[in-house]
Amino acid sequence: MIFVFVPFYGKWNGYFQRCLDRQTERFHLIKYNRKDNNAGWTRACNDFYREFQRFRGTEGSVVCIMNNDITFGDGFFTEGSTVERGEILIPDGFQTQIDWRTKSVTEGGRIDTFPGRAFFMTAEDFIQSNGFTRSLPHYLADLDFGFKMIRKGMRVNTMVQYIIHAAHPVNANPWSARSNNNPLFWTIFLFRNGRNRYIFINLIKSWVELFRKS
Repeated sequence: MIFVFVPFYGKWNGYFQRCLDRQTERFHLIKYNRKDNNAGWTRACNDFYREFQRFRGTEGSVVCIMNNDITFGDGFFTEGSTVERGEILIPDGFQTQIDWRTKSVTEGGRIDTFPGRAFFMTAEDFIQSNGFTRSLPHYLADLDFGFKMIRKGMRVNTMVQYIIHAAHPVNANPWSARSNNNPLFWTIFLFRNGRNRYIFINLIKSWVELFRKS
């Protein structure tokens, strides 16, 4: 069984539902409306994690966390169901790397971590993951989760399947939790994951960017 957790905000997208309807693999869908629960992506995923820990009968099952602003092919869950212990499967094209010298995030190429748009792991590995860092918002909590799991010895492999995702505008207010340049969140993220030789220069860059935009 695949347990599919989808933390969405406000509106359930019809094109996403059509992708679900076309899947041939059996799955159990768990919807979480973040708007109704006044919750960010990170809290939503941690709520799911805590509930899943208490759920019995998950042995041999697979967990998939995905956003509902993506489209994917008919065989997406079929391939995802093949994930093994100690492995995380991500869609092709979402291998994520960070250039610590410039504090820039790019997708493609080597795998330093992965975004939270869609990924598969066994239920056993998910239960042992300890969830997501509560102090980080979506755009860093998912990357932080990837770094953490890789440090635990998990291998991240790409699928043949790929997804298409909607682009989101960057919040102009740097202090917003939705801002990709919020210096407070970057400070937490850098101390948790940044390479030592670049931590302090990237901290300076984060705060200089803030004052330049003020």
